[in-house]
Amino acid sequence: MTEADVASTALGASSEADECGSTAVDSQPTERVHMLTSGSICLLMFLIGLYTTMDAVIYIPIANEFNSLSRAEWIINGYLITTTALQPIYGKVSDIVGRSPAMVAASLLLLAGSVASALAQSMNVLILSRAIQGLGSAGMYTMVNVVIADIYDERARGRFMGVSSGIWALASSGAVVLGGAIVQYSSWRVAFWINIPICVIAAVVILSFIRLPVPSGGLRDKVRRIDFGGSLLSLLGIILVLLALSWGGRDHPWNSAPVICCLVFGILALALFVAYEHRVPLESLVPMHLLRTRNIALSFLGHLFFGAITYAPLMFIPQWALVVRNTTPITSGLYTLPFTLAELVAVVAAGAWVTRSGRYRECVWLGSALLLAGLTPLVLLDQYSGLGYIIGFQLVAGLGFGLCIQTLILTAQASASGRDSAAATSVCIFMRSLGAILVVAVLSSVNGNKLRSEFANVSKDYPDYSNAIAKIAENQTLIHQLDLPLIVFDRLVNAFMEGMRAAFTALIPFSALFLLTVVGIRHCPLKTTRKVTIA
Repeated sequence: MTEADVASTALGASSEADECGSTAVDSQPTERVHMLTSGSICLLMFLIGLYTTMDAVIYIPIANEFNSLSRAEWIINGYLITTTALQPIYGKVSDIVGRSPAMVAASLLLLAGSVASALAQSMNVLILSRAIQGLGSAGMYTMVNVVIADIYDERARGRFMGVSSGIWALASSGAVVLGGAIVQYSSWRVAFWINIPICVIAAVVILSFIRLPVPSGGLRDKVRRIDFGGSLLSLLGIILVLLALSWGGRDHPWNSAPVICCLVFGILALALFVAYEHRVPLESLVPMHLLRTRNIALSFLGHLFFGAITYAPLMFIPQWALVVRNTTPITSGLYTLPFTLAELVAVVAAGAWVTRSGRYRECVWLGSALLLAGLTPLVLLDQYSGLGYIIGFQLVAGLGFGLCIQTLILTAQASASGRDSAAATSVCIFMRSLGAILVVAVLSSVNGNKLRSEFANVSKDYPDYSNAIAKIAENQTLIHQLDLPLIVFDRLVNAFMEGMRAAFTALIPFSALFLLTVVGIRHCPLKTTRKVTIA
């Protein structure tokens, strides 16, 4: 296609409905720069997949070492709260200061949080360190997806998203084994020390090889464009609401003052944020007009449920293997391997299909149905379940996950203008993280409440072992180490299983809501010309 053809296509397409976004094109980078940037993104996706997936394998052993199993989910929550809160901000700030500075800042924050986590000597310090780590992680994954939209048109983006996400899935598959090996043969602290070379490599790659357009304007102009007020209000509101969801029913009763205050003031801050965004900033942090576009709104809502249902298996299945099956940490990680391998196959296949056909809606539809079909059987999982059953439902769910993970983002990107691409992408990832922390809060609360009830019943029936039962409640590895009668041991294992089954049952509505949400997505043709994504 000649330059005149590109200009003619862009001009003719400019009259299309806003539903399918703007088609204004940017200048194409040289082939060498394009290849270096693409290769760098793949490397970053591999590194991100490596450090993020180990969390699911190591957080229970960490909590056991600190004798604080009842607070284990805060190793995840502390990280997810800050990750979720910062994700909407990274996309818009990168529009103003540039992609590379935003990514380098994220890698430095990730480095600081990882060092602090590796050196932590108490649960409180570790949770705080994980929160710092989340500040950086928020930018790494968000910005990689934003950069993909910068350098690829929508049609070609499908294949590259498939390749890069396949690399992420490959790294995730290795991470579950690596995380288990670290815990089993070394110290969990090594998992955080590994992040140091990852951060250094990421920063070098970003500064040396990723070449993207630089935003126009001087420093003073860029500072004026940053929505500091909106950023503070959104951070305050999101963190307060997430704290309420994380505390409710677990650390504090739902009707307690801390939970109610966090929820009320968090919602109030978010309401003020919406009003502020309509009136004050030169450039809104989250352009509210995006919500008026059907596919973008459905993609945002879909990501909320998608994040909820796909995080649960990676969190609970290793825990099930450690407690119920008495596996080693390595083996507990291997139990999630069918999910990640199926994801790898599906995400690559989905990318190839989207590029060839120009259609993505069908991938989201099929993926949502497979997720519902694959996750529902979790309610039947028990201590007697065979390996074939465990592999089977994970393969189905993993295929569904792979079909949706990038096509759901593409649904929003295809309907957004180029200038709104970074904001739409970052909000999608924010909603996915919000769903993850929501399910951690809800399922951990359901699981914890059921577990406490069952343990109380066992202690009541066998008072001579109440002290041992109390210790096991804070360190689950002791269930296989303390000298307990077989009847007490079986009752405790069954208690763990009942808690997980209650959590898996609570997961079903999220799966059904995801399917119902994405059914409403309309097909919007994918364009073969790049949109202008940065001014």
